[in-house]
Amino acid sequence: MNKIRIINLALCVMLTTMVSAQNCHIKGRVAVPVLQNKSISILNMNTGKQLASTKIVDSTFALDIDVDEPFVAMLKTDPQYPANPRSYYYLRIVGEPGEIFADLVTDTLSGTPLNDRLYQYSKKRDYEVSVINAYIRQLNEALSMPADRMMELTNKMEQSMDKLFSMMRETYELNKDNPVGALVMEDLLEYDDELDYEKVVNMLEEASPVVSTYQPLKTKLDALEKVSHTSPGKPYIDLDLTDYKTGKPIKLSKVIKGKVAIIDFWASWCRPCRAEIPHIKKVYEKFKDNKDFVVISLNVWDKPDAQAKAIKDLGMTWTQLTDATRNATDTYGVDGIPQILLIDKDGTIIARDLRGEEIEKAVKKALEK
Repeated sequence: MNKIRIINLALCVMLTTMVSAQNCHIKGRVAVPVLQNKSISILNMNTGKQLASTKIVDSTFALDIDVDEPFVAMLKTDPQYPANPRSYYYLRIVGEPGEIFADLVTDTLSGTPLNDRLYQYSKKRDYEVSVINAYIRQLNEALSMPADRMMELTNKMEQSMDKLFSMMRETYELNKDNPVGALVMEDLLEYDDELDYEKVVNMLEEASPVVSTYQPLKTKLDALEKVSHTSPGKPYIDLDLTDYKTGKPIKLSKVIKGKVAIIDFWASWCRPCRAEIPHIKKVYEKFKDNKDFVVISLNVWDKPDAQAKAIKDLGMTWTQLTDATRNATDTYGVDGIPQILLIDKDGTIIARDLRGEEIEKAVKKALEK
């Protein structure tokens, strides 16, 4: 191929790229007084890069970007309060050619085909989630209700959950060739605990690259794969940790040593973690004299001073280990705490996600084997 032909080919590619890029104009509202004259940005959620930014003036904003192919994007404001970096407003959208309207307070989204589709899905999802949460509140607020009434509410809640997951799966199947499908699958992984790694892989087999290569989805899928490797029936994976009392390195296997073991992933700032401590303490006190039993609290994502204060305040007198590297949570696919595991004497994981009275029942059954 001669030089002139190479140059012409390069020019042709450049012109094609220039022609294919189309304008995406985003206008919207953020009616929050403290955010006036602060910035709002649009991010490419696949790359994490900021594409454009502007000021919110009189509760409105306008942004323009060039789009080659539709992609998952997010509109994100500056934090409302500098001391709280998470106090921002955000809205997931699809970056596609055309004019898009977005209201970050009411979560309204319209203007282009995929964004209209995303908004309709989001409304259905939010409604079904609100119904489920209403049942959960009723169950939590009336623990002394008659058994038949509790069973009725539980059945209705489960039916609502089935309805939500069915709607999500149907929406995914209709959109597995576009960015909406990536967002729906991300939601499915967030809400549906029954969706395991193998099922997700099968669902993604026929998806287009905009879905299967969506980075936030790949990150969640990677965590789900690690969960599958540390699920009940699998051998526990050893960890290099720190002994809280001595400050010296210690292996998890040295503490377990062929015993039935509770491993509680926790942090001092985590309210649900602290709520589980009395249950763990009760089990520890009941079985602490059994030579085949050990309780391990594994502190993660925490600060040493806060950990020390919580251990003292909560009376945690059993084995305390620390992981300051995120290796423990990464290895076990833990993206939320508390995460309470039970290990059998032979090193097999008996259970994950234990809570409340389930902990004592599971330990008792394991020790009686």
